Amino acid sequence: MGLETDLAKLVEEQPAGPGIKCLLYKSANNPTVAVHGSILAGTSLEPSGKSGLAELTTRLLIRGTRKLGAVKIADLLESVGAAVSFRNSQDSIIFQARMTSPWTKRVLGVVADCLTRPALSPRDIEREREGLLTDIRLRDDDTTRRGMRELQRIVYPSGHPYRKDRFGTAETVKDLDLSDVKDYFESVIRKAATLIAFAGQFKKDEVVGWATRTFGTRNERRNNSKKNGPSNLVSKSAKRDIVMPHKMQADILIGGIACSRTEPDYEPLNLLNVILGELGFMGRLGQRVRDKEGLAYSCTSFLNAGLAGGSWTALAGVNPRNVAKALELMKEEIERVRQELVEEQELADAKQNQLGSALMELESTEGIARTSHNLAHFDLGLDYFVKRRQLFSKITREDLMSMGKKYLDTSRLSTVIVGPRLKS
Repeated sequence: MGLETDLAKLVEEQPAGPGIKCLLYKSANNPTVAVHGSILAGTSLEPSGKSGLAELTTRLLIRGTRKLGAVKIADLLESVGAAVSFRNSQDSIIFQARMTSPWTKRVLGVVADCLTRPALSPRDIEREREGLLTDIRLRDDDTTRRGMRELQRIVYPSGHPYRKDRFGTAETVKDLDLSDVKDYFESVIRKAATLIAFAGQFKKDEVVGWATRTFGTRNERRNNSKKNGPSNLVSKSAKRDIVMPHKMQADILIGGIACSRTEPDYEPLNLLNVILGELGFMGRLGQRVRDKEGLAYSCTSFLNAGLAGGSWTALAGVNPRNVAKALELMKEEIERVRQELVEEQELADAKQNQLGSALMELESTEGIARTSHNLAHFDLGLDYFVKRRQLFSKITREDLMSMGKKYLDTSRLSTVIVGPRLKS
């Protein structure tokens, strides 16, 4: 056993006001503090037609506040060896900070200023908009990211919150203005439920008091997950070819709808994915398509699961001449886990891989803060790792085959191929 089995005893849950929860892990032996928090105001909460707004607004948070400029913020943090960051995701705006204990008050003061009193100046908006437009151009010129964006649009139906790319499009971002940013900040970010995890050496009253003063009264957290029932979305097969004549490599993406992070299917489906695309070196897919046949530079798979649903994707980077054969072999390996039981050793290794990953994540204060935050974010409970060990003991090879039949039917999965067009 280890820290993961004792997490529920070591992490204290403390409300800090309506819609605000703190998670506290105190360690007298580590003179540092790690903070991992989130505000339920990510891409999925953007107004219709304003794709990219959450990303743009998040980038502005570190650009200065009403009393601190960006240079002053950088000086305050660098002078004490601290770091603060803000990141947009599908479900939330995530904020992180790390510092040595004596500077906790200073660093939390900077975080509070950025999250509640950002400058949002017209000049900064223009600067960050140009940066975001550059990132969109880079995204659209990258075979993998272009393919992922297209597969996302195919897999999720119209209106689904995960169908949107967090960067938005050049067209939508160009239309965003100061009033859009300020309205989004005031109507969504300032009111959304907030979750903050602290780990390290700190005073409980100080950090909880800081959370109360900083975030005030928030909307109560609503769990949008599918915890009590399976996803009602079903994958529908489609195929897209995206021609990028100037590229030397082609990317093959195969994917479909999966489950949310809190559905009962998640753990067995995740173990199946570990066997297919992760275990060893890129799992069965990598062993067959890359190592044995030499048809791909890389070949792997991954499961993305959030509050409102999830998707599964297999991805290979190949020489354009190898697209057809690599695609055929990828589908063969996917179909094999639907028709044949995985090996007992493969299942045991996949379980140990996931148990070991959890232990490694808890080796640092940052990992403890991030892990406890994520368990609370998905409403899994701080005793989740204990429950997962019990669950793993019951998951069988037959369960994994059942997940394959349910989610990985190649006749219903969609395919996107991005790269140069081969001459006939």
